[in-house]
Amino acid sequence: MFTELENYIKSVDAVDQKTLDEITSRFKPVQTVRNEMLCNIGQVCNHFYFIKRGCLRLYEIDEKGNEITGYFALEESIISANTSFMLQKPSRDCLVSLEPSELLAINRKDFYELVNTVPAFAKVYHQFIEFAFIHSQMRIYSFLGMEGIDKLRWVMEHEPKLLTRISSKAVASYLGMTNSTLSKLRAKL
Repeated sequence: MFTELENYIKSVDAVDQKTLDEITSRFKPVQTVRNEMLCNIGQVCNHFYFIKRGCLRLYEIDEKGNEITGYFALEESIISANTSFMLQKPSRDCLVSLEPSELLAINRKDFYELVNTVPAFAKVYHQFIEFAFIHSQMRIYSFLGMEGIDKLRWVMEHEPKLLTRISSKAVASYLGMTNSTLSKLRAKL
């Protein structure tokens, strides 16, 4: 049941089976259906998720009602509504399962207990935070001056699975454009 999570942890740090068992014992399996909300705007996020199978989307809704996607997470990755999870404040984001998904969830208390007591798990957390920061910076700086076609090329190069697994509407919101603009740009390539 925890093979994928164990492999994920081992990819970050050399770890023995006893430590893996200590980590995985804190995770609980969660099955979601398509479009199931794991954290909604205004809720406090209390779980971190490892994705065994499926896809999760983190997005917010602007004052005009437009969805703005911050991140997609696919198999063998981790995600949460980070700001709410870390600060324990109401979320500005929605965390939703885009597909029926198999997840492993850990609550906040157990998560930080592992971060503070198990060096291998602390490395997983630090790697995640570093990746999230770098990914955000790349998107911000890359997208600021880019034309729409260049944004699409960036996704094709850095996150090609998004274009085959995620709805055009969600990908368009990730790229900061309308669905019709995305369709026109895809036709040009």
